[in-house]
Formats: sequence, structure tokens, C-alpha cells
Amino acid sequence: MIFRKSKTNAIYVLVIVVSQVLTLTLSSCSPQETAISNVEILDGDTLRVSGQSFRILGIDAPEIHEGDKPVGEYGQDAKNYLYWFASQFELSYEQKGKDSYGRILVYLFGKDRQTGAKYLYEASVTENGYARPLIYDNTSVPEYTKAIVDAYKRAYENRRGIFSKYDNAPVIDKTKASQLSSYKGKIVWLEMDVNNVKFSNDTYYIYSDFALVKIRSGEYNNLFNGYNLYGLKGRKVRFYGELWYDSYEGKYMIMLRTPFEIKIVN
Repeated sequence: MIFRKSKTNAIYVLVIVVSQVLTLTLSSCSPQETAISNVEILDGDTLRVSGQSFRILGIDAPEIHEGDKPVGEYGQDAKNYLYWFASQFELSYEQKGKDSYGRILVYLFGKDRQTGAKYLYEASVTENGYARPLIYDNTSVPEYTKAIVDAYKRAYENRRGIFSKYDNAPVIDKTKASQLSSYKGKIVWLEMDVNNVKFSNDTYYIYSDFALVKIRSGEYNNLFNGYNLYGLKGRKVRFYGELWYDSYEGKYMIMLRTPFEIKIVN
């Protein structure tokens, strides 16, 4: 493996070895599965092998570089965790095509060298609270998707990673609208008076006059169990997540993943 990390990061990985929880033991290899080595870790959901970039499916890890999305609070934790996973297990992947950037889309597995047990990376990193579900119908595998969804729920129940702030994250409402830029990339409760809810382009949009919440159909169909989002219209509601900026809408926003990231105030 090729690992590029600082001395500080190496120390942090040793802590993860003690605390991490692996989910979904797989009984056999997929016929399409390919072993990999000489891995360069780019972030919590991207790696490179022999110059080719791989995007890990089913999850969205916080960013570590500013781009369309801001640098996230747990981006380095997610990257460190992938370092750890790659150092502990023999890696293999199941390919599901390529994306518009030419990256190979994969589900990533780790095989224990001593016991032969095989684990799904996406479920493991999500259970530790370092990634969120990101589900597309054309690449979803029901067994893997269920494992990721269940892992996200356990991260919430155990207040791990991003959910460690669930009970004390700052509440941002209209009175703090002028300060929103200072919270970009931070995990917050976004409190809004919901004035409209609509569905367009496979996404639910929940509007207020100063901010926005989005829910993709992939996450809604797999995590919301028919939750009535339209019933939020006219209510004061708090939404939990990482604050982004939507340049198209011209509003700060949160990309929501589950109903337990919603609290109705009144």
C-alpha cells in the first residue's frame, strides 16, 4: 500500500484500531470482484490505483478540500479511517461502471488475512459516523445498501462521528442569517420556517426565505419510510447536518439523509 500521512495522522489511526466497529461480514466473493494493492488514499470515499481514480459507492464522506462542497468537520477522520482499513485488510472491489469524471465506481471490501472474514468498507466507515449514505438506483446493491443504512442508524444511536454533535450543535436561524458563511462546512441545526416543499429532478426541496434543505430520492426511498415531507410546510423545523452553499439557489443549505435529522419545533 502507498500511504501518505503525517506523524499526527498515524497516531490517530492507532486510536481508530481500538474503537472501530466492522459491519456486514460477507460470506463469499462476488464473481466480478477484483483484488487491488498499491493504493493511494485521496479522501474518505476516493482512492487511486496505478493512476486510476476510484469513487467508493453508497457513501458521501466530508470533503478535505474546498470545491463545490466545503471542507467538512470529519473529512480528515474519514480519510484516516480509510488509511486504517487499507492497512488492516486485503482490499478488493466490485465495479459498477464509471462516473462523468472517468472514475471507476466501486464497492470496497476488506478481507482479514488471518480469519478470511470479509467486510464492506462503506458500512464500516458509516457506522463510525465518518460518512453519510449516498444511494443511486443504478449502482445500488440491496445487500450493501441495507448494510450502509443500518450502519448510519447505529452511528446516530451511538452518537458516533458526525452525530457526536447531535445534542449540542449550534442552532442557526433567520436571526443569524448574516453569519451563515462562518458556519459553512460545520455541523449545525438549521432552524427554518418552512414556506414550501416541492419535488423536482429526483430531489425534495424544503424552502424557507433564507435557507434550503434537500433530500435526494435515493436517500428518501431507503431511509424515510414514507415520511410526509409536505406536512412540514407552515411549521418551524430544525434540520441537522453539514451546512453547504447552493450557488444555483443562492441559499445556504443542508443535504438531509434521514428523518432523525428533523425536529419539529412548532
